[in-house]
Amino acid sequence: MQRGKKIFLLAFAAALACQPIAAHASALCGQLRDGLTNSSQIIGNSSEFRRYSSAIARQNIEIRKTRQDIRRLHCDTSAIVVIRADGGNDCSDLSSALTRMEENRRDLTARLEALRNSGPDEATKARILAALDANGCNNEPPGNAEAAGQQLSTPQEETDSRMTAALEGTTAYGNLRTLCVRTCDGGFFPISSNTSPMNFRRDADTCQQMCPGVETELYYHSMTSGESADMVSTQTGRPYRELPTAFSYLNRPTGEKSACECDLGAYYSKIRENSATLNVPDDKSAVIDMNPKVPATAPAQPVSSPPVERPYNPEDSKIRRVGPAFLAPDLGNLDLRHPAAPGPQPLQ
Repeated sequence: MQRGKKIFLLAFAAALACQPIAAHASALCGQLRDGLTNSSQIIGNSSEFRRYSSAIARQNIEIRKTRQDIRRLHCDTSAIVVIRADGGNDCSDLSSALTRMEENRRDLTARLEALRNSGPDEATKARILAALDANGCNNEPPGNAEAAGQQLSTPQEETDSRMTAALEGTTAYGNLRTLCVRTCDGGFFPISSNTSPMNFRRDADTCQQMCPGVETELYYHSMTSGESADMVSTQTGRPYRELPTAFSYLNRPTGEKSACECDLGAYYSKIRENSATLNVPDDKSAVIDMNPKVPATAPAQPVSSPPVERPYNPEDSKIRRVGPAFLAPDLGNLDLRHPAAPGPQPLQ
């Protein structure tokens, strides 16, 4: 009896000693899986990424203003050169400033792309995978794997939390405005107003149908407190200003067609064709005719004779007249120099 009790105590002590080791191994495996997951993601929500995106957006706005000034001064069309008192030229200064800003934008875009593509190389991923095998993380029972999965946050969960935080800023879920954004040049146009997140999928399909063959994304903003520039993606929850091509359509010269355009005319033509070709069932059998039936032999209607005109006698009129006569009696031609009678003369 004493021997069995000792064996039980030894087994219980061994189990207690193994629990910290198992917990440590599970935590280590969770860290390794987290590192592998983060290595496969593009970190686009860092402060540096947002700083470059905001700088590109501001640079695009300045380039647009400079192009407007060049068009306002007719620098590209006029052959007259205006020299200032200090010997400078406005058109030349604007052209030089535009060249510098475009070079700065190219530099910012290159840095943003380098930051976007920066990440662990394949050797780092291989080392993480080898560490997972060495620590037996791939041989864990399903219970530990589920526990580790509950601790790790997936990209979808991060997107959902970002979307929830963005929607919490709106006063009502039915007071949103959706916009279709072309990711190639940042151009956008409205889709729905006073809508809710329940209609996001429908509006996204409409956006894609309006721009066939063009990569699009649906954005939204509050109609009470938001502007179009403050819209947020319905897929990722990121602001429009973080889009690499945000406001790029403003830099396109006047009259130049965009490489990616939406065909709204074809979309509405298709809608009209679909409406015209709808199969409407024949419901004439269910219509009740409320008109009375006309007999086959209708009686002939008597022809009424026109009324007899009676002679008009003004003296026999029984209409009551009030006031004086407005027409003076016919007294012949009036001669004011030789009046016919003394006293006041009749009015002419």
